[in-house]
Amino acid sequence: MTEFFIVAATAVVAFFFTDPFYGGALTKSTFAKMAVLALVFGSTTLHAAGRAITVPGRFRVAFAEVLRAWWPLLVLSLLIVIGSTYARLADDIKENFLAMGLAMLFLPLMAVALRTSDRLFFFLKALGTVYVVMVLAMLVVLALRLHVFHEEIYVAMPLAGYFLCARPLRAWQVLLGLLLIGLCMLSIKNTTFLLALATLAGCAFVWSLRFGRTRPRLLALTTLYMTTLLLLAALAAAWWWFREELPSGNTEYRMEMYGIAWRHFLDSPLWGMGFTGSSVNYFTLYRVDTPVQNLPTHSDVLDLLAQGGLFAIALWLATLWRILRMGWDAINVLSGSIQVPDLRPWRWLFVLGQIQLAAVITYAVNPPLISPAHGFWIWGGAGVMWALHRRLTQGDIPAPRSARRFAPAVAF
Repeated sequence: MTEFFIVAATAVVAFFFTDPFYGGALTKSTFAKMAVLALVFGSTTLHAAGRAITVPGRFRVAFAEVLRAWWPLLVLSLLIVIGSTYARLADDIKENFLAMGLAMLFLPLMAVALRTSDRLFFFLKALGTVYVVMVLAMLVVLALRLHVFHEEIYVAMPLAGYFLCARPLRAWQVLLGLLLIGLCMLSIKNTTFLLALATLAGCAFVWSLRFGRTRPRLLALTTLYMTTLLLLAALAAAWWWFREELPSGNTEYRMEMYGIAWRHFLDSPLWGMGFTGSSVNYFTLYRVDTPVQNLPTHSDVLDLLAQGGLFAIALWLATLWRILRMGWDAINVLSGSIQVPDLRPWRWLFVLGQIQLAAVITYAVNPPLISPAHGFWIWGGAGVMWALHRRLTQGDIPAPRSARRFAPAVAF
């Protein structure tokens, strides 16, 4: 029953994320931030409490697994929460990083919820259904021009990978995957172009590995080399032809705000400001079309560097490394390097990995991590990815740590 509440909370977050009526402002509202935190924390905590009571052994094993796997992110979350709480209480800084730190806890909460589930693949199917419906709704919103997604498109674009990395790859799957990417491109933003390239590059990497396994090495390398040259030439020609119609990226604004964050980092490169600073800075170059001149840095990575220094960046990179390793396992399976009875769960794992890649690209040049709705799809999605990966490689818990294998999985 408690799993239903988590799925329901996910559906509410999906509605906020799609934002069909508010023109792109809903995820940034205080109401949405508080609602997302309350719904996700409430539903996952209720589920965890129930599992701790009904299957305490299973819960302890899952909890220990999560601590071992994700302690860098937990430490980073704790640092952010402590620093931001101090900033709010001691210095009355209302625009702080508290939501960013709390949202990071979505990863262990979702990971424990899924890892202790008796019906993992049913649970995953329910969450996946909400995700797919949300992406379809986002495409409708884009097509109707109700508003143009910017920071949100990293969630929708990677779904194309589910179709483009099928084996055998059929024509309708190629068309559907490219159509999905094409519809996402209606969000005419530089970030969107980068995400399209990243999605296609991830799929092309799988294709190239698959091609290399079935063709002579010299032929495979030559084909890959020539194809890469032709694609780069085509991209360069497209950029030159359409360069005057592309978005400017507002580089003057970004470089000013990036410079402020970089100077904060240079002042304290090891620890930064301890996340006691504000999540917005006063922009002085010119007046902007907003009620206030206090604006975010537009790079969550630079904010981590400025506020937490090299220590925070090291914890963040350790988290990304674990995510990368899971994504690499999916690539190995989809490329044919490892044989499994059913590729569908691995295709979903690949999509979750692509979401993480797209999210990193997005929050490198935008500030989505200060929104709990974004934090849910990024960090909560990583928790789902880990639980699925553990099921595919370890089987049901409790399993000995030495039993790592690519086990047969139930299709979903």
